[in-house]
Amino acid sequence: MNKRARVWAAIRGEPVDRVPVSFWLHNYASENSAQALADETVRQYQAFDWDFLKPQSRASCFAEMWGAQIESSTQQTVKPATKRYALRDARELGTLQAADASRGALAEQLQAMLAIRAAVGADVPIVATIFAPLMVATYLMPNGRNDVLRLLREDPAALERGLVAIGATLADYARHCVAAGIDGIFYATTLATEPLLTATECRRFQRPHDLAILDAVASAPFNIMHVCGDNTRFDEFVDYPVSVFSWATTPGNPSLAAARELTGRAVLGGLPGKPQIGAMRPEALVECARASIAETGGRKHLLGPDCSINPGTPDTLLRAAGAAVARTA
Repeated sequence: MNKRARVWAAIRGEPVDRVPVSFWLHNYASENSAQALADETVRQYQAFDWDFLKPQSRASCFAEMWGAQIESSTQQTVKPATKRYALRDARELGTLQAADASRGALAEQLQAMLAIRAAVGADVPIVATIFAPLMVATYLMPNGRNDVLRLLREDPAALERGLVAIGATLADYARHCVAAGIDGIFYATTLATEPLLTATECRRFQRPHDLAILDAVASAPFNIMHVCGDNTRFDEFVDYPVSVFSWATTPGNPSLAAARELTGRAVLGGLPGKPQIGAMRPEALVECARASIAETGGRKHLLGPDCSINPGTPDTLLRAAGAAVARTA
């Protein structure tokens, strides 16, 4: 099977020659321009021969659309620092207007995606990372998550107005990506956990804005819903219009088999994310892969990490692990 056929068969639950596998990780020094991001993504692909690609755009790119400024990092494992937040006060979120996704930081990300596609060819599925509007809001203001959660409870209407503006911008970006030949989006949220949001809050501040973005690219074959964290409100997402679910199989979250049964969709996971993977040996990683394949029978299953893996994870580990995992089928 070529990579595209392997991934598509896995999504549909059809037999595969082996379970498709991929990893993703930041290289903060290579996220400062479209060409640098493309070059690093292609380097990783050529080094590890992954079955699909999730380019690691810098996390601030969405907030930059409203004026956030960062101090670029020159070190692989050091996050860039924020020089200026887009908003001084959380209540300013209610005045936010939709931004033009064909310009600025998001246009730069799309340029990187197109360069990656040109370099790896049509056979390799690619997904573009998009943060949920509620998650993007945490990058817009100095106190981040705390500011967003306080606004959610003190002035929910202002928060909703801001989320609508962010969501419209991200939906437009998602459409640009799919129209340009990207296979779907890796749609991520970090706030939908039991300690942070009630089920009612999740349905009000998460769901409608998520669905507006996912509906914008409903025709894409490779949309992935990533619910990040422990004790997630996974049940709130099971009917989302995506082809794959991704999450950490950690305390309070469903197993791979349970989530596959619950959603009826393919599952992406089975391998540890950061920080655990950084201290692992290839043999231990292969055992994780074998256990997850045994759990799912290798159907509707894509092998990947719970979340992104450690920046600076040695190439030797990933190369050895990737080659070994590819032989587990």
